[in-house]
This record gives sequence, C-alpha cells and structure tokens, in this order.
Amino acid sequence: MTRVEPVWWSGGLDGRRARPLVVVVAGALGEVRQHVPLLGRLVRRGYAVVAVRAPGELHRAGRSDFLVSRIVDRYAHLALTERTCLIGFDFGGRLALGAAAQDERIRVVQLVGAPVARLFDEPELLLSLPGGNLDALVRITGAARRELLPEALGGLALRPETLYPLSGLVRVAYATDDPLTPPQDLALLRLTLERSEFRAFPGGAGTSPSGRALRRWLVDGVAGRRPSPCRAFLTAP
Repeated sequence: MTRVEPVWWSGGLDGRRARPLVVVVAGALGEVRQHVPLLGRLVRRGYAVVAVRAPGELHRAGRSDFLVSRIVDRYAHLALTERTCLIGFDFGGRLALGAAAQDERIRVVQLVGAPVARLFDEPELLLSLPGGNLDALVRITGAARRELLPEALGGLALRPETLYPLSGLVRVAYATDDPLTPPQDLALLRLTLERSEFRAFPGGAGTSPSGRALRRWLVDGVAGRRPSPCRAFLTAP
C-alpha cells in the first residue's frame, strides 16, 4: 500500500477460530500509537483487528480506496470479512468511506474527524489548516510544497452519487470546531446516506475528538446493531 509496510498492528487473527474483522485506518495527522488503547479493547471484545497507516497514495482517490479493500482481502483467511467494520481517522476516514462505497463486505464505517468534500474543493480552506497538518500532508502526498496540496488532494472529494448507494451503517464522530469536519460535510452525509449516526464530541483548539468516551462509542458501534429505519436526514440528531 505504501513504500513502508502499511500494517503496523494486528491482533485476534486466527484461521481456526475466525473473528469478525475490524480495520483501523490511521490518519495522516497525529501519531499512530494513540490508537493502541482502542485496538486492544477491540481484541478483548472478540474482534480480529488490523491497523494500517494512511497510504502514500492518499492523493490518488480511486487507487487508495481500492488498496483499503486489498487489506480486507489479505486477511480473509484469518478473519470473518463478510461484515467488515472500518474505523478511519481524519484522512483515513475519507479512504474508509470511499472503500465502503465500492466493497459490499464493508458493512459498518466509523469516521473520526474525517473530511469528505469541502476541504478538497476549497483550496483556501485546506491551506488554512495548522502548519503541522499541512507539513504532514506534504510528506504523505509527496507534494513539493504546501501551495500544491489543493491540486494534489482535489480528487478526494466525495459526491452524492457516490455516497447515496452506500447501504451499510456509517457512524460519524466529530468536534464542532474541527476544521476537517465543516457543517457542509456533515449535511452532505446526513442527506445522502441510507443509514447513519452522528455524535459530537469535545475537540478543543480545532482538533478531532479523542479519549475514552470516543473509544467506548467506537467499540459499541462495531457490530452495527442499531439500524436506522428512515433516511439519515430524518434520524440524525
């Protein structure tokens, strides 16, 4: 998936006693080790868990989505993949959602601070992110400098025609002051997804949500046992 081995953590994999598969897609921002408490909790709950880094092909939208599905293929002999759950953080969430739109095995997607469309469509919004975030995106995309990021990432915007056919459950965790999750993106998801749940968490200083409450929410939602009988715009809080 990248020049570096994408899988940086795994647990609960056993072909003799296969468990449902959860793939955690770490984002381009922050440290991957911050997700370790979540990974251990999922294994203790009886899931097979694979954690991957955001791919170096982040800026190649279709290719990146396909490569997330390849991770599911890779572990099909060690886990139950028919109802796979993806958990994606920041830009990893965008890739998780794109993969679910193409792969029927992915029945639950949980997004944490994930950009969907506006950030990729509006260069001024993207370039207003904190400098550390922009530098991380420059590294992962291979862009020569920050000013070239809008061109590199513009193809990642998801459109209603891509989201509307997605029948699996999508759960969205966001912080109201996080620039990665503007209200327009949340509205797009509410209006187009067949089954969705939204939960606002404290972020602080414009960051994505984190912490114990978020981990509990993610673990509880892996099985996707709370179907929405109506379209998302009728059920979203």
